[in-house]
Amino acid sequence: MGSIATDKCGDIALGYSVSNGTDTFPGIRATGRLVSDPAGQMQAETTVQAGSGSQLPNLSRWGDYSAMSVDPVDDSTFWFTSEYIASNGTFNWNTRIIPMKLSNCQ
Repeated sequence: MGSIATDKCGDIALGYSVSNGTDTFPGIRATGRLVSDPAGQMQAETTVQAGSGSQLPNLSRWGDYSAMSVDPVDDSTFWFTSEYIASNGTFNWNTRIIPMKLSNCQ
């Protein structure tokens, strides 16, 4: 699940869940694009929170509580919330709240 937002300067932040069936446990990554970057290109992704476990197969939902928002106080700080899993199990995901600022947007 991904979520995206734009600040008052035109910078874009994108946060999302990441996992696969072999070597990447459910974790959180993010990327961004400054208003001065070439159109259609995002910067390199950053691992914000690596997962270290898997959700057991009896659950079929994931990440539907993630969100990217811009702080209304300065309109340039992004806040991303998402889930990750620290250990194997059921109903044992964790939530991480991540502040991000992409430029010197004042």
